[in-house]
Amino acid sequence: MKIENLDAKIKVGAVFKGGEIDPKWFVWEERQYRIKETNYRWTDTKGREKIHCFSVTDGTNNYEISFYAEKIVWRLNKICGGD
Repeated sequence: MKIENLDAKIKVGAVFKGGEIDPKWFVWEERQYRIKETNYRWTDTKGREKIHCFSVTDGTNNYEISFYAEKIVWRLNKICGGD
């Protein structure tokens, strides 16, 4: 399995409900990826900033994306996929 580490700014469509964030799709390099499932979610911190992290899949690859709440910015951190 190939793992690619990134730090790319992305656009994300997400539902914010009851204190939870549920990402539905993201756009990276002008291509839209539909999220079929969120595998895992956790929070992290960078200094005082809270970061909401998600492991998601489009059915083919797994992606690690994160939402920086203070800056209101989404990042693509990792892609885990086939060869």
